[in-house]
Amino acid sequence: MSASLDQLLADSLALWQVDGTVEGGMLPVVAVIRSATCTVFIERAAADAPWRWFVRRRDVQMRGERARPCVSLVGLLNELRGALGVERGNAVRIAPSPVEHSPLR
Repeated sequence: MSASLDQLLADSLALWQVDGTVEGGMLPVVAVIRSATCTVFIERAAADAPWRWFVRRRDVQMRGERARPCVSLVGLLNELRGALGVERGNAVRIAPSPVEHSPLR
């Protein structure tokens, strides 16, 4: 995994206010994210797979693993956020202000 992607993951943890670390891994694992609640492994998918990564999660209680394929970086970040239990928050909505109509003269 590139240094810029490692930095993106570390910046995401900081933005989400998650106390965790991002470490490199041995292939096929390209990153390991550790937090107080779980460990998340980002794995590179096989070259012929229709997705780019697997996001594999193991919680602290060791109740098993859960793996999800992700086709994009956005999907990877979404799975990581879900694995870490980060609230999604409110969507920002941008709309034009209401137009006030003047009476006809």
